[in-house]
Amino acid sequence: MKSYLSLIPISAKVRRRQNRMTIFCIIISVLLVTTIFSVADMFLRTKSDELQDKHGNWHIQLENISQSVGDEISGRSDVIAVGWSEVFNSDAEQPYYIGEKRAALCGADSIYLNQLSNALEEGNSPQRDNEVMLSSNAKLALDVQIGDSVTIKTPAGTAGFTIAGFGSDDREYYQGQTYLVAVYMTRTAFASLMEQNGISLNPTCYIQFQNASKASRAITEIKEQYDLPEGSVSENTAIMGMAGQSNNDSVSNIYGLAAILFVLVLLAGVLMISGSMSSNVAQRTKFFGMMRCIGASRRQIIRYVRLEALNWCKTAVPVGLLLGTAISWSICAVLRYGIGGEFQTMSVLALSPVGLMSGALVGIVTVLLAAQSPAKRAAKVSPMAAVSGSSDTTPSIRHTMRLNFGRVEKALGVHHAIASKKNWFLMTASFSLSIILFLCFTVGLDFGHALMPSLRSWQPDITLTGYANEPVLSQSLSDTVRSVSGVDHIFGSTYIGNVSASSSRQGIDHVNITSYSDYLLDNAKDSLVQGDLSEIYGDSNKVMTVSNKDNPLKVGDTIQIAGQEVEIVCALSGGLYPSEYSVICSQETLSRLTGEQNYSMIGVQLGKDAADDTVKQISDLAESNVIFTDQRESNRQDRATYLASVFIVYSFLAIIAMITLFNIVNCISMSVTARTKQYGAMRAVGMDGDQLTQMIAAEAFTYSVSGLVIGGGIGVALSRFLYIKLLTRYFGTPWNLPIKLLAIIIAFSSVAAIVAIHAPAKRMRNMAVTETINEL
Repeated sequence: MKSYLSLIPISAKVRRRQNRMTIFCIIISVLLVTTIFSVADMFLRTKSDELQDKHGNWHIQLENISQSVGDEISGRSDVIAVGWSEVFNSDAEQPYYIGEKRAALCGADSIYLNQLSNALEEGNSPQRDNEVMLSSNAKLALDVQIGDSVTIKTPAGTAGFTIAGFGSDDREYYQGQTYLVAVYMTRTAFASLMEQNGISLNPTCYIQFQNASKASRAITEIKEQYDLPEGSVSENTAIMGMAGQSNNDSVSNIYGLAAILFVLVLLAGVLMISGSMSSNVAQRTKFFGMMRCIGASRRQIIRYVRLEALNWCKTAVPVGLLLGTAISWSICAVLRYGIGGEFQTMSVLALSPVGLMSGALVGIVTVLLAAQSPAKRAAKVSPMAAVSGSSDTTPSIRHTMRLNFGRVEKALGVHHAIASKKNWFLMTASFSLSIILFLCFTVGLDFGHALMPSLRSWQPDITLTGYANEPVLSQSLSDTVRSVSGVDHIFGSTYIGNVSASSSRQGIDHVNITSYSDYLLDNAKDSLVQGDLSEIYGDSNKVMTVSNKDNPLKVGDTIQIAGQEVEIVCALSGGLYPSEYSVICSQETLSRLTGEQNYSMIGVQLGKDAADDTVKQISDLAESNVIFTDQRESNRQDRATYLASVFIVYSFLAIIAMITLFNIVNCISMSVTARTKQYGAMRAVGMDGDQLTQMIAAEAFTYSVSGLVIGGGIGVALSRFLYIKLLTRYFGTPWNLPIKLLAIIIAFSSVAAIVAIHAPAKRMRNMAVTETINEL
């Protein structure tokens, strides 16, 4: 034997069964990290392709610069492409038409359309001044195809063009609607139309760099070099954010959450492995004492324990990487084939270098961190421990235990749990971490649910909306749409903004009134946070509002509108329109207060058997001043995103819970093994198997209860803080004690403790008294 380290492989063979649980804990840690980061990598790849398709490949855009400056920037060594684009009438406020539909005009070069924005979907981008590319909704709105002629009507006259292709740089905005059509033309043709109508040009320069990192560094250089004012340079947040180079505060917050997740994963692994290794080292006190007897120094003992832990990694890390990759493939398959939507292009059997490297690195780092405390404990073992045969693992007792609170076996079990303060802390922390994560992540899911209107029960598949929310939709139109085959539900709503009013609450001089038809009122119960909805129906003097930080109106306020007084009797967490100064009432009440009979919006929910002809019939009913929007695809994507989030979050929590379960099982098993001689002595003096089981149960439930108390207390307080900051502040939803979640947590803690008791108790009951006494 050349050194003490040569004992490591020998010890691994001799203690193969005892080391099995520690190796398993390392596998779980590596598996967890590999799975999370592999799935995140696949998600980012899919999202990156989607964002590039949606927002383009450019990194930054420059406004208010000349063509010469743009040409000079295009000569930079780190720049790949520079394109130009300018949009006019994107909000359709000006009287510009193509056929009978409103037109948003865009002058862009081929670099922007074909390379930077990926706008082209079919045909070709305009190459000549008499050619245009139309947004794809023009096929339905104008009933045209490639090669057809179209006329653009402007206040200064008309101009004829030939359709060269279809596409747009914002497909989601135009998809499904027939009110507004985007018209893309050459910059020369665009400049000519703008000149005829007396409109000055202000094109935007879009720049694509070699990578996002170089783009981030170039922003400051370009600002200083060309003395550009603040606000003239903006980034493509989607592309820069995916690369981790965005300066946007929201994206930075996401980075922070990712860092917190990483720390939590690392902490969970450290707690689990550290607990296992501490128990492992405690069982070998005499072994380390013998090493000290034959000349090993404390530094050598510490090095021995660390290298022994790394030796376990030779087996645990590869197995964890393989299992983590397999699980990540399963999750990706569920997202792609089970949920679909935006995940339908996600890779399933792709290897993730990020996931594999993170799993291996975090696994090794976790083991080294977890080995610190056990290594120091092993180094403190004195040679006398080996000579005397004393385990030296039990702290000195300064006073006798008080047994007047229960049976002796239960008191001993509790004493075994709390005798080692460090081990008690590790177990309590492990339980507490799981509970805190569970309570906090459920708040995040509630917040995500509230952010997605498409998850509400009344979310329409089709909407007909007056431009700028004008009440131009008659109730007879609503009846006509209701009669179309395939329509399941229909509702109407009127929005009238900036209505003069006075209130019992000071500072209120106007309100924004929204009407809800009966179907909307029925479904508003899901978002009710205060009051009684039954008083809102029909023509009444009762109204409701939206409760959040942006709205000063509260339940109990009275409001004078057109000489008539109404009272706010209930509040919702959200509404159809902006919440500021929001007053929501029935259609009959709004008609009495304002005299308006028409709707601003008609929402249509389609049945499961609805065909494309249903959508076509509803679209044909929309007049030129009505915006028709098909929201089915966006609703599906939102639901898919939420379901994926729920699946991933609860999968993560399930793994954390599994770590906690294995941790307590391992700790109890190690504790029982370390005290085998003590249990043998107790058996010898008359303790039976049931009493032995009760002692082990008392130890397990001590860990469970302490973790439940600490984790439940911190978790409830933290979840309440997050709930108030996120949901109560933005949606008015009041916080309530999560009774159901706490019941689940208590049930899990109890089950974990019961599972931890079974194996070691059975093992000790089945061992002969002489065998336990002679156990070394």
